[in-house]
Amino acid sequence: MSVFDPRAYWENRLEKAYGPHGVGYLGLGRHYNDWLYKVRRVVFLRRMRALGRDFREAAILDIGSGTGFYIERWLELGARKIVGIDLTEVAVGNLRGRYPDLRFHRLDITGDLQALGREPFDFVSAFDVLFHVVEDAAYERAIGQVAALLKPGGLFVWSDNYLHGPTQRGVHHVSRSLAEIESILSASRLRVVERRPMFYLMNAPVDTESRFLKTFWARLTGLVERGELAGTAIGGLLYPLELALTRFAREGPGTEMMICEKVG
Repeated sequence: MSVFDPRAYWENRLEKAYGPHGVGYLGLGRHYNDWLYKVRRVVFLRRMRALGRDFREAAILDIGSGTGFYIERWLELGARKIVGIDLTEVAVGNLRGRYPDLRFHRLDITGDLQALGREPFDFVSAFDVLFHVVEDAAYERAIGQVAALLKPGGLFVWSDNYLHGPTQRGVHHVSRSLAEIESILSASRLRVVERRPMFYLMNAPVDTESRFLKTFWARLTGLVERGELAGTAIGGLLYPLELALTRFAREGPGTEMMICEKVG
């Protein structure tokens, strides 16, 4: 059996599709992915602004910067001291051209990070990244390195699927159990501050036994896969409902955002 090579996988994927559809949900088209990223933007800004922090002088590290979506969100919050890392040359090259005043490195969060220097960060973000680390030892190492990069009291803001049931494994995607993730976080001196849904209806319901949600998702994807017009219409119809559900729900059926604080 061949070993999964994440750098080769992402270089190939982004060379073919450098945009939200390339880093997002493959198969659901450009326009539906655009709506998914609109939801991500609102959820991220909502939760970060609720912290009441001043981001203007904060040192930020963004892991898996890809097309720069979360770089833009940090800038929107007023941050200016931003460093981004990504596995791929295609992403880093594009990001350096787009943001000449920021620093970007081609680095693997599971590997050697000496290029980042020794100054710790106030915030580290990693959205839709760590569930692509398929090896368990590498996943633990990644979280340990995040903790080492943070100042005491600094925050790790990230997304994963945090399953209440057993871990689900794919070739380039592993959804780990919440219990396993919380154990790794605790060992790395990262305390969970908050966990809230990134999506409710518009993304895969991998953490639910609800027959309704599973049937709804199957029918939704079947419609969206018919073409870009369908993706545009369905995304637009669901968008306001998704914003309401992610505001008020405390648990979600799929990907969630977690905020962790470095202790000590």
